Amino acid sequence: MKRPALYIGLPYIMGLLIASRLGILSWSVILLTALGMILYRRSVWKYVVLSTLSCLIACCSYWHHTALTETVQKAFIGEEIIFTGQITEKTAYASGNADYILKGIINEAVPANIELFIDDDSFHYGDSLTISGKPEKITSNYLFDSEMHSKAKNLFLCIDKETEPEISEVKPLERQTLFSVIYNWRMRMTERIQAHMPEDTGAMLTGMLFGDKTELRRSVKTSLYRAGIGHTLAISGLHLDFLAICANWILERLKAGRKAKFCLIGLACGLFVICAGGTVSVKRACIMILLSQSAKLFFRQADAFNSLSIAMFLLGLENPFVIHSPAFWLSCTGAFGIGVAGQYMIKELPEKEFYHLLLKDFIAFTWTFMIILPVSIIYFNEFSIISPLTNLFLTPVCLISMLMGALAICFGCEGTIAEFFLLIADKLNGIVLEISNFLAGLKWTHISGDSEILFFLIYAGVILGIAIQIIFRSRKMTTISVLISLTVTGIAFNLERLSHAEELKIAVLGDETECLLAVQKNQEAVLFDMTGDYYAPVYASAYLEKSGIEHVEGLYLSNPKEKSLKRYKEYLSFKTPEELWMLKKPKQAIFTEQKIRYSEQQEILFHGAKIEAEQNSIKISYADKIYICKKEKAEIEEIPDILTIYGTSQGVQPDCGFLLILDGNELYLSDAHTYVEENNLEVTIAENGKCRVRRLYGTDR
Repeated sequence: MKRPALYIGLPYIMGLLIASRLGILSWSVILLTALGMILYRRSVWKYVVLSTLSCLIACCSYWHHTALTETVQKAFIGEEIIFTGQITEKTAYASGNADYILKGIINEAVPANIELFIDDDSFHYGDSLTISGKPEKITSNYLFDSEMHSKAKNLFLCIDKETEPEISEVKPLERQTLFSVIYNWRMRMTERIQAHMPEDTGAMLTGMLFGDKTELRRSVKTSLYRAGIGHTLAISGLHLDFLAICANWILERLKAGRKAKFCLIGLACGLFVICAGGTVSVKRACIMILLSQSAKLFFRQADAFNSLSIAMFLLGLENPFVIHSPAFWLSCTGAFGIGVAGQYMIKELPEKEFYHLLLKDFIAFTWTFMIILPVSIIYFNEFSIISPLTNLFLTPVCLISMLMGALAICFGCEGTIAEFFLLIADKLNGIVLEISNFLAGLKWTHISGDSEILFFLIYAGVILGIAIQIIFRSRKMTTISVLISLTVTGIAFNLERLSHAEELKIAVLGDETECLLAVQKNQEAVLFDMTGDYYAPVYASAYLEKSGIEHVEGLYLSNPKEKSLKRYKEYLSFKTPEELWMLKKPKQAIFTEQKIRYSEQQEILFHGAKIEAEQNSIKISYADKIYICKKEKAEIEEIPDILTIYGTSQGVQPDCGFLLILDGNELYLSDAHTYVEENNLEVTIAENGKCRVRRLYGTDR
């Protein structure tokens, strides 16, 4: 039986996926398919039976795990509980707030993980806290799918500072453990690196060494991901392969035996997994490296596909909810692309000259990009299309920088020698950032959007490519089918955009009663920040990315604040508004590099739409339709076709075709045209005057 792990590992992950999405009724289809395969070709019965059993066991494991964890813990939502747990993760913010993940027990009976967000960052890793409070369900919003991200970590409950939890007891970690020692050492090294290097290059180095991206500015992360080398900031196979190569080189010079090599490399990888926080991607990479190294003990040839299947199986066995993790899918598809699909496609290519090697690497990176593409479309608003080229030239530079950082760590990141290595790393990271910033500013280097057609065609292309490979077993035919699929997808994606070119879209963004309007047409936009919320720039950036908008004509601020302007500068670093207007004079002077204009009333012509902007209201006229967004107390002279009300509601509002109320205390009942206590909606006005409203996440209306 060739690659026996394939008939266990991959079906097991498929079973977890089926259990999470389709439910028990899908098993009738699976069993009928298995029976049909056996009847069609009886020689494969043992493979089909083994795969079907693995899939069934995975489904049972997922449902059992759900009953023991998610169902039991969610029963405590809204109930007063006493929770005692140990801090396993900590994220501190400049405002003094901190986000903690605690592992412990609810009411001395139910094991659980709980997220605690409070305005106290004085607690440390390993401290035990006893908390009294009412936990809430972790919910997703427009900005982030928190529910699935947390579920992948078996985290279902949160306690927020707004519910006023009481911390009755704090027990500092009495005796250091291996985990706490490594954690404290990592934090110490991170602080020293950032003390000796500039902000951006230092944060980039700590991100590459430890996977810690908390200190990276938004614009830096955006430029690296747009350039296609953002994976260097996620501890994965690249880092562990690099560690294994270095360790193997040193051990060979010391003439270590096979068993010694395996034990020492395994120990180094294990410590590195702890140092990186035990993320899914680093665990997957560690398992594959250990399998690869163990093959040498028995004089066997390691198989990447087999190793990947075993790694996926073990990760799914440890935590059935791992399939909800974007890191799991990105790591596994990346490993499949570079280790299996890419190597298969370059197997017969010559390597006589240096340019042959470059060509082989480029083709391998290209296939890796295409394998990762479907996952990127699901989890990210943007993805780079130049990653095969940039990985060919910039990833080696990043690896050298990582080596310099590792050598500096060997000297404790202090002293002349360590500073010399950090200086080299700073120069190398500076070069990478300069190139990445330049590439990120070019429109053709990346694709933005959340088009359903794009999603459908990409996945149809994946199915077609797999079918062609299975039927014809031909690299050439598979390559041609993939190229055709990408061409059709690109044409359809652009045709879809052209079909909506005459539509005016008005997005109502923000948290609860906060209001930010993004008016867009023909891939251009103008922004109106009505409330001056701290997170408004984040919502603006997310919407612009999802809509594929690169150009912002203007930003209008009804409640201008210095802090908000700084956030807009950071989050719109690659979409800087041409004009910056204030609809209200600020209480104190605002210092900014960009020129700010002031006007209490402003009239704008935007691609056929007439926009009249004031501090507390916006009126938009397009295609004989009138849209008004107003503060609850602001008066209007006419009843519009579409009305949005933000702020605390003060009684009954005028009826209109579409009514969007951002305050949950309003008396209106939600129906097909009335949206109560909802935000992050998009109003579309077609050229013929037809209007529709849809949610920007969740179920559309």
